[in-house]
Amino acid sequence: MKKIYALLLIVLAVASCNKEKVYKENLNGVWVVYKYMFDNTDKTTTFQAQHPNYTITFTSDGKFTEFLTNPDTTIVAGTYSFADNDEKIVLTNTYNTISVYTYTDTLSVVHNDTTLLPHTLNRKYTIFNLTKDHVQLRNDTSQLFMNKPQTP
Repeated sequence: MKKIYALLLIVLAVASCNKEKVYKENLNGVWVVYKYMFDNTDKTTTFQAQHPNYTITFTSDGKFTEFLTNPDTTIVAGTYSFADNDEKIVLTNTYNTISVYTYTDTLSVVHNDTTLLPHTLNRKYTIFNLTKDHVQLRNDTSQLFMNKPQTP
């Protein structure tokens, strides 16, 4: 009986690794949002107006890059991983905020010390309908329907 459990665990581990490998292969590439739902309401036009030229690129080595303009170009780079038995994708990136500390020294000179404070942001989405050219990512409030742009 113990041998059956051990064999079952090995099969599950191999199947899980294969699922992650297939997910990474399918995600690999550049994606665009063709439909955006917020609180079950279609907000595609609003999303595209607020995030023109939005793309997200996934690589097979677990990295992602988001690109958007509004009006300045913003690039968010990070890593992705899978969670909850590979049903969810977690996008992780670091961003900085500025902290300014003002103090007066013993000579009554005012000083401002500026420090960059790093923060880690984790965004978790449930993955639906993942193929090589379509994916749906859903969290508690929004759904991103994405496909890969057609190349001529």
